[in-house]
Amino acid sequence: MNNLILVVDDDALTRMQLRELLEYSGYQIIEACSGSEALVLYEERQPDMVLLDALMGEMDGFTCCAQLRSFPQAENLPILMVTGLADQISVENAFSAGATDYVTKPIHWQVLRQRVRRLLEAKHTMEKLKEQTEYALRRETQLVIALKSAQMGAWDWNIITDTVTWSDDKESLFGLEKGTFTGNYEAFIRCVHPNDRNLVTNAVKRAVEEGAEYDLEFRALLPNNTTRWMASKGVVFRDEKGRAVGMSGVDMDITKRKQSEEALEIYANRQAIVAELSQLALAGSSLNTLMQRAVVVIAQSLEVEYSKILELCVDENNFLLRSGVGWREGLIGKVKVNTGHLSQAGFTLISTEPVIVNDFASETRFSKSQLLAEHDVVSGVSVVIHCQERPFGILGAHSKSPRNYNRDEVYFLQAVANVLATAIERKLAETRLQQSEERFQILAQATNDAVWDWDLITNRVWWNESVATLFGYSTSDASSTSTWWRERIHPDDRRRIVVDMQAVIDSGKQVWSNEYRFRRADNSYAYILDRGYVVRIGGAAVRMIGAMMDISERKRVQEELQRQNLRTQLFADFTLKVRQSLQIDEILSTSVIEVQKVLNADRVLILRLRSNGAVTAVQEAVVPGFPVMLGREIFDPCFSENYIQKYRQGHISSLSDIENGNIQACHVEFLRQFAVKANLVVPILLQNQLWGLLIAHQCGHTRYWTTWEIELLRQLADQIGIALAQAKLLEKETLQRQELTRSNEELQQFAFIASHDLQEPLRKIKAFGDRLKSTCNENLSVQGRDYLERMQNAAERMQALIEDLLTLSRVTTRAQPFIPVDLSQIAYEVLSDLEETIAQASGRIELGNLPTINADPLQMRQLLQNLIGNALKFHRPKLAPIVNIYSEIITQENIQMYQIIVQDNGIGFDEKYCDRIFQVFQRLHGRSEYDGTGIGLAICRKIVERHKGCINAKSQPGQGAKFIVILPISK
Repeated sequence: MNNLILVVDDDALTRMQLRELLEYSGYQIIEACSGSEALVLYEERQPDMVLLDALMGEMDGFTCCAQLRSFPQAENLPILMVTGLADQISVENAFSAGATDYVTKPIHWQVLRQRVRRLLEAKHTMEKLKEQTEYALRRETQLVIALKSAQMGAWDWNIITDTVTWSDDKESLFGLEKGTFTGNYEAFIRCVHPNDRNLVTNAVKRAVEEGAEYDLEFRALLPNNTTRWMASKGVVFRDEKGRAVGMSGVDMDITKRKQSEEALEIYANRQAIVAELSQLALAGSSLNTLMQRAVVVIAQSLEVEYSKILELCVDENNFLLRSGVGWREGLIGKVKVNTGHLSQAGFTLISTEPVIVNDFASETRFSKSQLLAEHDVVSGVSVVIHCQERPFGILGAHSKSPRNYNRDEVYFLQAVANVLATAIERKLAETRLQQSEERFQILAQATNDAVWDWDLITNRVWWNESVATLFGYSTSDASSTSTWWRERIHPDDRRRIVVDMQAVIDSGKQVWSNEYRFRRADNSYAYILDRGYVVRIGGAAVRMIGAMMDISERKRVQEELQRQNLRTQLFADFTLKVRQSLQIDEILSTSVIEVQKVLNADRVLILRLRSNGAVTAVQEAVVPGFPVMLGREIFDPCFSENYIQKYRQGHISSLSDIENGNIQACHVEFLRQFAVKANLVVPILLQNQLWGLLIAHQCGHTRYWTTWEIELLRQLADQIGIALAQAKLLEKETLQRQELTRSNEELQQFAFIASHDLQEPLRKIKAFGDRLKSTCNENLSVQGRDYLERMQNAAERMQALIEDLLTLSRVTTRAQPFIPVDLSQIAYEVLSDLEETIAQASGRIELGNLPTINADPLQMRQLLQNLIGNALKFHRPKLAPIVNIYSEIITQENIQMYQIIVQDNGIGFDEKYCDRIFQVFQRLHGRSEYDGTGIGLAICRKIVERHKGCINAKSQPGQGAKFIVILPISK
């Protein structure tokens, strides 16, 4: 666009000449014949330049120039003074009035054209420079905001002068007040943790001297002696000779990341500890060794002064301090603690959850035991060591200082207790096995074993009476030769035993022993430990005497122990795999595959029982070659409500052979179509309701389902039910989030309606009411005017109510991002808005220091305006209101918070209404006493809760009220 020039001269000929010259040069011209006309034209057209004659009649050029300069937008306007005055005073007056340049008459047109061009170029250059400067300032501001939001600070080091410059944010990162950093490398090193100073110095040295990358993590030591982790990155600047002359970079606060890494490391270490204890238990370590190791690692991992294992005594009235760390010498194995519920240990014994005491000073459930009191224990956590028949005791950890035990610490303690419980159970089983063996040895010594005497020359055998006791044979039934004995050895063991015994006889050895199965009179088999002694005469075996001990019980215990170990391992593996997912389909798919592996079954499937009575196979794992049931609607004419009711009650169906299983023919026919020979069915219960059935099929042959297989499948079904419950919870949570989203959308729709549709009728009511009052007021009766006044008051109340409801709904729907907000500045602005209200009430506001926090500034303004407005509104009659506004820093659960207090000397209220006053439409006074909608404090609470804080009040009738807002400190 061509530049627009304003020519101001009272001589028409001069104006014409200037116009022709300048238009010929490509400029647009507007003219003014006086100073006042020039001022008007300037405001209307905003020219790019002014040519101004100094001597004019009405207003001279000097005055006009000064007034042009007074316009805000004329700061950089080029004003070229054109006059015949060439004296020094006139020149000085021109420049004092604000002229940019000065040209004397007669005018040299070439000079004037160059002056105009140069002045316009200078003006445009200055405007462009100003834009670039403003852009640079905006970019710098954006960079500062980005660094602050990322908790980063910038730094620059002039290596030549050893001058270090920090941004304000970096000083804050290192805990320094703004401007307190002394600005050299040594001052920076003093801010680094002593243990990390060599690390930082070496990294800087390598970067400067070797050109290595400067990228490291170190700890900063803050003035309050706390540490903060920093990630620092920088680059080295070098001169043309390659010498390092400076470094610049940024530091970022990574304390939270480091804390997360430490938490993960602690978790991994604790998992390793649990695994170590499990290995010790499996390796057969003694209980004393295992328990002592457990209390040591608990004290180390939880960083507590004391840990202990209390064993429940036989009388169950006391605990015995079985193992521990930190207790006075001589107490382990001697001191006892009462099991009454007035102690932490006794209370733990009857609790279903771990018992946590953060501080005994505030504990109300029980008191310290004498043991804890004598050791100055202040806090602790304890869990039960559960065993099958009864609890073994209590595992606990205690500290001399108050402490909040987190969930991971409690889980770790419970995991150790579970390992101890498993080890104790195993030791009890081993003890029972040992006792069984000892018992059989005593019976053998007391001739309760089946004693035999075999004459190797005549092949005759003698048995004592115990052959009847142990095996059910009378001495007359027992044959007098060894053939009778050999015939009753289990076929699978017979050859092995006969050959082994003959080898001992032939080898010259004297002692023989072996185990085998021996058939009883009832055709069942007993496990036998048979021991014999060979009697020799002259080296020749002539006789063999021995005793048969029934070790069936020992074998059963051994097999049961092996089955328990196998079941425990299988159960643990299954549970881990099933719970790795919270998706129902994945849970069910994993379940059938893992159960098929565990039971080695031909088919494992899960049937889903629908609410309409339909039964569907939702997951299946089947050996190839057998019919597939997955996805089919299952119709079994025999599967009636009676069967369903049994499964609801936990019934388990076990059929080793469906053809001889005493079941209905229709059910047999149903199973045949799927090639089922043996069937095991366990219900899957979800929150005590029948969800479906977990079924194992053997299709290639019949199968006897053992007790441990049935119990294992029941436990696996329980785990599936638990996993399904967790998946349902996840699904429910997802639906709740979706519902919350929908609710917010509806709330936004309400806000739109409230701001448009609801207010439009009110505006018309108010408008027509005002028009009726202004035009027809004199024609209305007293009662009519009263009705009109009531109508207008009601409309105003409805308007206020809609606006308050709209404000309440917009707390979340139209919330602004959090930025640093100076609450003191916000408070001053609110007091300025309420200035008239304060004056009317003759009130006094005492404003203390308020903090700067990260918040929504509009909502903070709404919060303070509502609270201060209420304090002024609810003042006592004939007593001027005094409102005190101040803040404090408090600590809640080891977290520092800001506490903003608005306190007045008003009418107060009964504290039993503390909850009610923060609810929507709740008022403690009638509308005739105090105006308002009853929504203001509800808006306050919603604003505070959005800022992760809380609000409450303290008051007594007639003694004023104190409203307390607690907000987090900005990080």
